[in-house]
Amino acid sequence: MSEIVPVVMAALVLSFIQVNLRSSYPEFAAVLAALFTVIVLLRVLSPMREVIAVFHQLGRGAGVSVSYFDILLRTLAAAYITAFASQICKDAGEEGLAMGVELAGKLVVMIIALPIIVGVVESLVNLLP
Repeated sequence: MSEIVPVVMAALVLSFIQVNLRSSYPEFAAVLAALFTVIVLLRVLSPMREVIAVFHQLGRGAGVSVSYFDILLRTLAAAYITAFASQICKDAGEEGLAMGVELAGKLVVMIIALPIIVGVVESLVNLLP
């Protein structure tokens, strides 16, 4: 909870600044939004390390291969990065570019998850008579 309060307060202040800035200097408003997001991401990196450690502990306790959790975390990272980049493109008024980023992100997620998909298909094939 204590991590989100400063982020929300800064976002509210930045929103008021953006309203005035966007009408006169829309390119600066997009850069400011991207900079704010990068700062927020850097701020939450250390708590994310704790989340990743918990995922690894859960995997070990459940007897699941660590490689599956690595794939899960890489997939989540790709999804968040894609959403971030897409939103920045939309804020800059580049809807077509945002769609391209989203398509590329979906393909990357599929490529990252391919080992899991192959494992499931192989398991199903082995169950068939």
